[in-house]
Amino acid sequence: MSPHEPIRQALMVEADQERTFHTFARRLGAWWPMETRPAAAGKGPDVRVEECVGGRIYEMRDDGSEYECGHITAWHPYSSFSFTWDAMPGPEHTAIELHFQRLGPALTRVVVVHHGWECLSTALLDRYAKFAGGWVMALRRFAAMFEDDPASMPSVSDDSESGR
Repeated sequence: MSPHEPIRQALMVEADQERTFHTFARRLGAWWPMETRPAAAGKGPDVRVEECVGGRIYEMRDDGSEYECGHITAWHPYSSFSFTWDAMPGPEHTAIELHFQRLGPALTRVVVVHHGWECLSTALLDRYAKFAGGWVMALRRFAAMFEDDPASMPSVSDDSESGR
């Protein structure tokens, strides 16, 4: 995978589309690997999503301070949303598209496309490899949010070969 290609991952969750969408957006801080965020300071910052176009994605820290991680660029409840993402503090950012595809009454496919790497300075391209592996870890943690039912055994896959 070249640092100019989008990172693509897919995940199957045994939950309905609405629950999957809301768990992703409203409980981001519960499953996102905060130890990977360069700006994470203190213990246990929460990640919040303002659920509208132009809304912020930000860390709320224990001391009450906030750190903006990105902004919502598209918001289509239950089916998709997109946002900018700061790979590092500063003016450069990438973009993330999320698609929640209903496959059945209690089965949802989540597709993540993380792109915009070609717009980053050479100094930030080293983040590409970290994010490529990081999405697998993050999505596994997301899948664990649904594991109160032993039948919920979602899989995470590199979706680059499916052309999505």
